[in-house]
Amino acid sequence: MGTKIFKLALAVVFLACILPLAETAGAMGLGQSEVNVGVTVKEQYDSNLFYDRTDPQHDFITLFIPTLAGKYDFGPEGKHNIWANYLGEFAVFGEHTKQNYGNHDARAGVDLDFNRYTIDISNRFQFTSSRAGTEFDTRTLRKIDTATAVLGLDFNKLTYDIGYDYYIVEYLSNTLKAINRYENSVWGAGYIEIQPKTKFLVEFDYKNIKYKSASGRNANAYKILAGVKGDLTAKLTGIIKSGYGIKKYKSSTNKDFSSGVAHIALLYAFNDRTDITFSYNREAFEAIYVNNNYYIGDHFLTDINYRFGGQFRDLAAKGEFMLLHNYYPQEAPGIDKERDDFEWAAGIGLNYTVKEWISAGVGYRFHQRASNLGNRRYDQHVVDVKMNVMF
Repeated sequence: MGTKIFKLALAVVFLACILPLAETAGAMGLGQSEVNVGVTVKEQYDSNLFYDRTDPQHDFITLFIPTLAGKYDFGPEGKHNIWANYLGEFAVFGEHTKQNYGNHDARAGVDLDFNRYTIDISNRFQFTSSRAGTEFDTRTLRKIDTATAVLGLDFNKLTYDIGYDYYIVEYLSNTLKAINRYENSVWGAGYIEIQPKTKFLVEFDYKNIKYKSASGRNANAYKILAGVKGDLTAKLTGIIKSGYGIKKYKSSTNKDFSSGVAHIALLYAFNDRTDITFSYNREAFEAIYVNNNYYIGDHFLTDINYRFGGQFRDLAAKGEFMLLHNYYPQEAPGIDKERDDFEWAAGIGLNYTVKEWISAGVGYRFHQRASNLGNRRYDQHVVDVKMNVMF
């Protein structure tokens, strides 16, 4: 499936390139196409490449990050669109050359709007060794494919979304192939308008999880949530939903998950130059830590964006903060306690727009993991300078 999505992405971008960049024949229902190409070059210093507490290894890393995005609007008033984008990340290490890597992230989809109902279909393929958002302390190469289809129905003050998601992950390491898995999910959400731009929602999710070589970890998961989305105040927009989740494993003797779950994503606009984003997620994530089917994650993220004015109007600043709590309910063999990790990170960056098509930036980030297991603790400092060019 990964090869197919990559070919589809290239086909869509090629289509966007050959179509006119302005409005075309209205009788044919054609609209506009758009193509964006960018390259970021970044030089980075990492004080702890392997997240090691006792013997941290540091290095300088050169990153080359190309981006390509294409979109084509069509249909009445250009309400439908086909889109595709690609993000690459290629890293060259100064001393630890065996850590050199190339990550690929390709997405494509079609969004159809028929007024009373909408259809959104997308696919994402990743070939990556990234550790972000994972349990991995070392770079682990894997292929991930995610397909999503959503049908939206609009009945004025009452709307519905019905969705299907397919997810598969395959590890290239022989030691991890036993936990290759795929997931099939169906979900439905109903929304009722309680204010002109605010809706109350109720959502139900079902997920079936299958492991290719560890059938005892096969599971069925259920979630029911309620909340609100839209304009929550004059300056606060987003979604807040919470509820209860259950994850039952087929034949494992380990504990099943049964607890509260939540999802929050908010944007607060102080003014036209300052905004804050905030997110919180609580759920049971599939685990790779030995003797655990899952871990319970409470994840907080927030960003502050500030755009300077006056003679410094081309300068922007960004602050970020992350706090993660991951709890593993089972003891690992030879360890007399359940693993309990706290991670936090804080960073700041400055970006200067030289011209509309070129910008430069500098950033610093501190990352620390505290754990009741001493070998899981570490500190990390990351400094980077970068330049971005858009074509």
